[in-house]
Amino acid sequence: MKLQREILEPCNIFEENGSVMQAGWSRTPVFIRNDEQGRSVAKHCEREICFVNNGEVSLYFAVENYVKEFNIKIAVADLKHGGVICDNINKKLRFSKVELPSDDRNGEFTFDDKGITLKLTNTIDGKFIRCAYREFGGFDDFYCNIFLKKNIEESLSELAPFERNRKYYYFKRFMPCYTAQGAIKLGGIEYSLKENTARAYIDKTRYFKPREHQYQRLSADCMLGGKRFSLNLASRVGDNRYGNENCFFYDGKLEKLSQITVKGTPNRNDRPYYYKGGMSALDIMFKPFTVRGEAMAAKLGNTTVIFGRLYGTINRIDYDKPLELDNAQAHMIFSEF
Repeated sequence: MKLQREILEPCNIFEENGSVMQAGWSRTPVFIRNDEQGRSVAKHCEREICFVNNGEVSLYFAVENYVKEFNIKIAVADLKHGGVICDNINKKLRFSKVELPSDDRNGEFTFDDKGITLKLTNTIDGKFIRCAYREFGGFDDFYCNIFLKKNIEESLSELAPFERNRKYYYFKRFMPCYTAQGAIKLGGIEYSLKENTARAYIDKTRYFKPREHQYQRLSADCMLGGKRFSLNLASRVGDNRYGNENCFFYDGKLEKLSQITVKGTPNRNDRPYYYKGGMSALDIMFKPFTVRGEAMAAKLGNTTVIFGRLYGTINRIDYDKPLELDNAQAHMIFSEF
């Protein structure tokens, strides 16, 4: 079992020489971004994912801010009738990269190019996402106007050097802290999001690393037994001797998990994946939705999102009464970055 170091006191991400100061995880935002100390700040990359779900429709929304490239990736999955429509924008930057807001409670980002208009606004109460995408997926126009309201305090933060070289690093925040309200429109179809039935998580990563990485993550954000359940099981990124990003949330409380064993069938998106945790902490299966024999999936450049359900149990909360996950909506994300 890997050592899990929980960071309890506020600390900077970088030391004065630009190296990663700490390694571990926290349930509150204790890591302070002191970018002026980062020697390679011009090469830092950012990725911010928002996932909204109300049981009938799921929205995957990602912005990726690389050194000379900016991507927007969107997928709308109709969970009631089956089917996914998706599209993505890739913008090459000749001189300088764009900047996403660093403060979750303040800041605004706008982008207008190639048939898409995007506006992200952070406020003290939550986040606004406004987007208009012409000829989305080559067909109808896409539009969304959504407010994410924060109502849960605990989240997961992880900081790790990359491959034991503290000049490189991986910083992650998984925040299943929001309800969602607003609307998603796709052609003549409109999906209504109401605060009492729609949930959202935000997944933010910031990193600087020496090579490309193959990454996969299993996530869920749904209601189980009248309480909210959120899951984050991910492949190894960076030096994880002092922590990883494996965890789940139940009724707003973070439960940390150690190493997870994953078994699946490479290059077969329609096949199940199996996850097991040490000491019977977790034993679950992810089964993709299929439409006419094909996995219900969105291909977005170097990212693939597969929609499906979970089956199995988590014993971490109560060994006498395991948490049953049968038919819990979930999704897997495969990406290269």
